[in-house]
Amino acid sequence: MSGFLLRIIFNALILFFVMAEFPGIFVDTLGSTLVGAALVGLANAAIRPLLAVIDLPLTWQTLGSLTLFTNVLTPMVVIKALPGFQIHSIMASLGGLLLLTVCSCTLSKMIQDR
Repeated sequence: MSGFLLRIIFNALILFFVMAEFPGIFVDTLGSTLVGAALVGLANAAIRPLLAVIDLPLTWQTLGSLTLFTNVLTPMVVIKALPGFQIHSIMASLGGLLLLTVCSCTLSKMIQDR
């Protein structure tokens, strides 16, 4: 359980820095940034592994490209649902979310549940 909470906290921090520094992604207030970072961190730590198990048969058939789709789709759905977030282009959202995905996957490999 402690690994799960650590991944949520680190995912939230990474998302906060991606939103603050990546061009094309704007957030109105600091409060909405923190709420969004916490929700995306929770979604990456809880929902993304469940989606990975569900789409495992299709991942084998598409040679892993479906995993990239679910890794980008999960945070994008959460960010679009929150008020106060503005994403100006698809490339900005894709670039920011790919950076977030790489960091999140690295954290998932480094921090295991005990």
